[in-house]
Amino acid sequence: MKDLFANPRLGFLALAALFLLAALLLQPGKETAPWTALGPWATPSSPTQATVTWWGEEVGGTVEYGPADLFQETGALPGTAAEGATPPQHVTLTGLAPGTRYAYRVRVGNSLSPVGYFTTPPESFRPFTFLVYGDTRTNYDHHAVVARRMAGEGAEFVVHVGDLIESPTEGEWWEFLASGEPLLRAMSFFAVIGNHERNSRTYYDLFPLPEGGGKAGHQWWSLSWGEVLLVGLDSNLQYLKLAGLREETDWLKGALAQDARYKFVFFHHPLYSSDPYYGGNQSLATLWAPIFREAGVTAVFVGHCHNYEHIVRDGVQYFITGGGGAPLSSLSPQRVEGSVLGEENVLHYLRVTVAADGVRVEMVPVARVEAGQLTELSGEPLETVELAPAPVGAR
Repeated sequence: MKDLFANPRLGFLALAALFLLAALLLQPGKETAPWTALGPWATPSSPTQATVTWWGEEVGGTVEYGPADLFQETGALPGTAAEGATPPQHVTLTGLAPGTRYAYRVRVGNSLSPVGYFTTPPESFRPFTFLVYGDTRTNYDHHAVVARRMAGEGAEFVVHVGDLIESPTEGEWWEFLASGEPLLRAMSFFAVIGNHERNSRTYYDLFPLPEGGGKAGHQWWSLSWGEVLLVGLDSNLQYLKLAGLREETDWLKGALAQDARYKFVFFHHPLYSSDPYYGGNQSLATLWAPIFREAGVTAVFVGHCHNYEHIVRDGVQYFITGGGGAPLSSLSPQRVEGSVLGEENVLHYLRVTVAADGVRVEMVPVARVEAGQLTELSGEPLETVELAPAPVGAR
């Protein structure tokens, strides 16, 4: 069934399945119960595979899915896949069409989730947009404001650069997932681990990220989005220890050696920062910065500091985006070497537009927070940066 509906246009068979599904849904005595679980959200792991996740008390469930254009035209979600044995529940969809936007929902007994959307990676290059943000912990009402704004972007995916939560308790995870629901349902979701996740098993259970290495095989990961390479890392030295850092760094060198038009790297702790409470990580900078430079990395996205800063070192672009909802922090008047722009007291995210001839990174302000008061902003970018493709020799 999954393979049958991977192609958006299957003609007669698709229509037959649609009528059968409609007949089943219209049976008497099948009243829909309220959806009480958190989610769903979806993470693709290849051009033909994605995992749908939700978190509720009831065991089991069925994912109904299909191409988004078919759903918008007819309301049909003809594909089905059932698993989701224990919370958090997962269903892996296979046989999907590369580079395709899908609509989906989850059915658990008589309860039906809201419809969500995800996009599978294309196999060849095409223009697209993705979003980056981080540090959503503690002030989940502020995170909700940011997530609602991001959900309306129409991007293909979002990457969270860590510190999703204050501490890895069930209550904190529910706060994050509830406040981020509009965003989680709007597009494919990826993350890298921050220090506040404390390397907890729940993080790995909630987010079945692409293959890589380390804990659960997803502590660090990579994925190709057409000719664009995405690399997620763990920068938590206290959990990695020396052996883990060596393993990750060896893996990083191999991952960045892949041929790609653009290479984007995501992790939590900045190598450099003008934040007076966190001035960067010299150990990681010494180890990873030369690798980024030699591999022709297009941009590095990090969080941890609850502000925005754009830094250029040795030709590599570093973007600190810690304005996802956590309590905001100031920047030192004395900026670090290579600091191009810094912004304080602004909830924000980054919009990254990828085209054949270049990349545009925009810092999108959502709200200014001063003396505990939140004032929403128009969203006019406070910085726009144009980046070129990786040098031919670095591809």
